[in-house]
Order: sequence, then structure tokens, then C-alpha cells
Amino acid sequence: MSSDDSIDNSFESLAKGATKGALEWTSEKISDLVKRFRERNLAFIKEQKTIDIVREQYSSGEGKFYQRYIKDKDVLFIIRMGLTLRKIEDDGPRMSNLREKIFYKYKTRGLHIAEFVQNRLLNRYVGMLIDELESLDNLGKDIENVLKEIDKHVLFVQRIEKSQDIILKTLTIINSHSPSKFALSATKSAVEVIKECEDKLVSALTDYDLEVIREKETYNLFFKKKKTID
Repeated sequence: MSSDDSIDNSFESLAKGATKGALEWTSEKISDLVKRFRERNLAFIKEQKTIDIVREQYSSGEGKFYQRYIKDKDVLFIIRMGLTLRKIEDDGPRMSNLREKIFYKYKTRGLHIAEFVQNRLLNRYVGMLIDELESLDNLGKDIENVLKEIDKHVLFVQRIEKSQDIILKTLTIINSHSPSKFALSATKSAVEVIKECEDKLVSALTDYDLEVIREKETYNLFFKKKKTID
């Protein structure tokens, strides 16, 4: 055997060893590393039952859908928080605790994104985007753009607010940003406040069609801009 053959065989052995090691490392370590990363990422929740429910959202149908299209890791994580809020909304104390944790970690915008998901408004918004879609390449970007500028696209109504203030806020946002879609969302005792605004907003927003979305204790007004005929 020539020295060249010996060198070739040595490189081949090293390559095989490296490949085998990489495959073994992949099969044995990746799932464990992913699990440990998720555990660290979820540590701020500090409540094991809620953490377990969050984990389930990684493999849920909605979770997988958004994982496919959302590239921003923080936004995707908050979407999973919203899916979790929806799962535990019948458990008031646990839901309130998670809402507080989301607000502490991601501030108002993060909580609003999570609520947008929880109230199924994101699903409806995505459905409208798909109806108008020209290219799947743009879908993820369109979803991310809405979520990153969430307060230009949705107003969360509080119980303590007056209907005239809600109407003024809505018209101010729409006149300032002219969104193609705009939602108002209220839960529990705030539902009556939003209902008081409904007819007046329909009269004022003549360029928009209204869709009402009811989910348990949530009442949503979803305005969609009418298509203009050229």
C-alpha cells in the first residue's frame, strides 16, 4: 500500500468516525437540548401545570401552523402564550397569573398579542389574509407585521372605559393608520361597553364591513375595509 493510499484510508476512517459521532449526537442529544431550552424559556411562568400546557402548544395544530410561518422567535413564543391563555381561560386564577407574567416579561404589546391569539382574532385575521393572498411567501410577513404593530389593528376595551371614549379612540386609530382590518375586543363586564359602541361605529365607519365574533365571554367587533371598485 502506498503512502497516499494510507493517508486516504486514514481520512476515510476519520470521516466515518466524525459522521457516526454526529449522527449519534443528533439522535441522543438534540431532543434533550430542545427540552432543556424550552424549560429555561418557560421558567418565568413558575407554575408546572401551566408550563405543561404551554409545552402542548408546540405540537398543537395551531402551534405548528404558526411555527411554519412566523420567523420571529419572540413573536412565536407569545403566540404560544396566547394559545395557552385560551386553554386555561376557564381557570380564572391560573389565567390571571399567566397574564401577569406575560405583561411583566413582554409588556403591554406582548400581552395584547397574546390576547389577540386567545380571542381567536388572529385566526380570523389570517383567514382574511388567506382569502386575499397572492403568495404564500408573504403570509408570514403579513402576520408578523400585524402582531408587531398590534395596537394599530386592535383595541382592547376595558370595563372602566366609557363608550364615547372607545368610539373616539377607534376613530383616531383608524384615521391615523387606515388599517385594512380593525378589531375591538372585550371580555366579561366590558362586553356591554363595546355593545354600546357598535351601532355608532357602524354608522361612522362606512368604508368598513362589520363582522361580530363571539367566543364564550368575549365579544369582538371586526371591521374589514370594503373593496373599492375601479
